[in-house]
Amino acid sequence: MPRYQKAILLYNQQAGQEDAQELLPKTIAKLAPEIVEFTIIQTLKQGDAERICLERAADMDLLLIMGGDGTVHECVNGMMKQKSRPTIAILPAGTCNDLSRGLQNETFDEALDAILEGHTLAIDIGQQNEQYFSNFSGVGLITEASKEIEEETKDKFGKLGYLISAVRSLKEPQSFSYQLETEEGETSTGEAVMILAMNGKYIGTVGLFEENISLSDGFLHLFIIKEAGMTLIKNMYNQARMDNGWLNEPEGLEIFRSASFKLETFPMLDIDSDGEQNEETPVMYKLHKGELTFICGTKETDR
Repeated sequence: MPRYQKAILLYNQQAGQEDAQELLPKTIAKLAPEIVEFTIIQTLKQGDAERICLERAADMDLLLIMGGDGTVHECVNGMMKQKSRPTIAILPAGTCNDLSRGLQNETFDEALDAILEGHTLAIDIGQQNEQYFSNFSGVGLITEASKEIEEETKDKFGKLGYLISAVRSLKEPQSFSYQLETEEGETSTGEAVMILAMNGKYIGTVGLFEENISLSDGFLHLFIIKEAGMTLIKNMYNQARMDNGWLNEPEGLEIFRSASFKLETFPMLDIDSDGEQNEETPVMYKLHKGELTFICGTKETDR
């Protein structure tokens, strides 16, 4: 018997470096026997994925997202405005696919197999003012690096384009003043070059926080980076490749964990959430625990 009664597949023709025309036949051949009613919709412009999720996903058992982090971000925002929500599966076809990596579905084929196996995980979803995010939200250096990524660089270098842009931004990092208050009453003020609110484990494919963060731990993990330059790069990449040293003995780094907090910056700054920029500080963060259910790899369900 088929596993799913109704499913929608949303695909972004422009996402990442993989050709949707090559991935679609593979997807249909593998998944169609498990789905009674299978609808395929191409998104044509920004905002389509969010609108379609809001209008149609409540009638589905399964929402399939073939695209990158931007397409996933739109779908998350659409689903969070729905009262009735299907299980969500990401078919990673973008440049970084950070949320899919966090769900232990790093490759397209791994994601297809996970859908057939049916393992799921209810993950937390962050909220910044009126927008939602599944992986991260940040200001400062992360936003400037994202702005510097030209489509030509992204298309040519893929995930390396993010690192190239970050290095360019580090040449002249712009510091800003900030005020932070958590719901527990903890406060912090000072100067920083970047502030990250992490729900997921990966940024630009680098698993900086894999041992310290879970998508379903009920907390946002806040990292205030006080200085840029080679010290920051060394600490980040040493931690990603070897151990948790920079979290245990942070240099130029302040860390908080909370389900909600308020952040003000001076001057006001653009906010980057999951690679999309559509709001600015001041910002109120709130975590919605176990809000959306995603297909995941077996390694994640074992945690």
